[in-house]
Amino acid sequence: MVMLTSALLPLALAALAQAAPSGGRGDNESRGGKVVGVQAHRGGLGLRPESTLPAFAYALEIGSNVLEMDTVFTKDGIPVIWHDHQISAAKCKDTATSGENFPYVGKFIANLTLAQVKTLDCGSQQLPNHKQAKLYPGAEIPTLEEVLELVHCYGDEKVEINLETKIDPLAPNETLPVEKYITDLIPILKKHDLAERTFIQSFDWRTLIGIKEKFPETQTVALLDPSTITPEADGSYPWLGGLDLNDFDSDFVKAAKSIGSVVVSPVHGVPSSSSVNTPGYVPFVTKDLVNRAHAEGMKLIPWTVDDESTIGKLLDDGVDEIISNYPERVLFVGRDRGYKVGLKPRAEKKQCLKNAADQL
Repeated sequence: MVMLTSALLPLALAALAQAAPSGGRGDNESRGGKVVGVQAHRGGLGLRPESTLPAFAYALEIGSNVLEMDTVFTKDGIPVIWHDHQISAAKCKDTATSGENFPYVGKFIANLTLAQVKTLDCGSQQLPNHKQAKLYPGAEIPTLEEVLELVHCYGDEKVEINLETKIDPLAPNETLPVEKYITDLIPILKKHDLAERTFIQSFDWRTLIGIKEKFPETQTVALLDPSTITPEADGSYPWLGGLDLNDFDSDFVKAAKSIGSVVVSPVHGVPSSSSVNTPGYVPFVTKDLVNRAHAEGMKLIPWTVDDESTIGKLLDDGVDEIISNYPERVLFVGRDRGYKVGLKPRAEKKQCLKNAADQL
């Protein structure tokens, strides 16, 4: 299949729009077709600056039905939406000082206040592997609440959020303590009436276990890759929140089920940046794995899948949703194959970007 270019994208989406479902997953299922969710990874970093309000807005506009994002806490305890613990010069640049600790690029977010984080320009840098992305100079790292306001402004009650707690049990000094993630995120989601439409995902299963204990109604997603389900030299599994895979006959699906997760979300294959067309590619997600998850009453959602051949292979495997830096490719491949994917494209709402930022 021909790879979509940024020039062809508007035409392709327009051509497919009439075939797009009018509502969310419930509407699709009532039509009796195979439904596949489309998750915009970090807002779709192949299309816009990652994890910024312009990225999430565009993901909504092209028809993504799930916004995938990560959260870390600032020094003053505010959850912001960003993937990395540390500010990277490849993604952001300093613009001004706000108190001590300047420059801020290179610092850990946990050591910066929100005011300091907000001085960073994270929309001007072109990532070398994603040269199609349209830049938005001056785009800031948003707070969780800003993104939630953006979702409300676009007005689609079917859109869901897949929120990752970005915390590392092997690097405890890089973030605020795990307890902060367990106690503070769900109340914010409830405040904005989005808790029921948000899934909490993590590689660090401590947060999933802790949040389920404190907020049992929360839907959680067990993220994993080969490294997180491989024991340390002492036989422990630090990423699994105290679980020992040996107690589950090394079955990570059953382990994820045991902590109450409703989704198991593994890497699509190894290396994660490769595809089915890459020599040496080893698929991690297979039809058998999908069937095992479904047998446990769980969904299986692979990450992060960017090329159309691998997207097609995973659709054939029967996955429930696909996380991608290029959600428009999932929409295109899925609809081309007769699946009901995503939502109808939405009109651009520039005022929503301003409204969301004004909530701070």
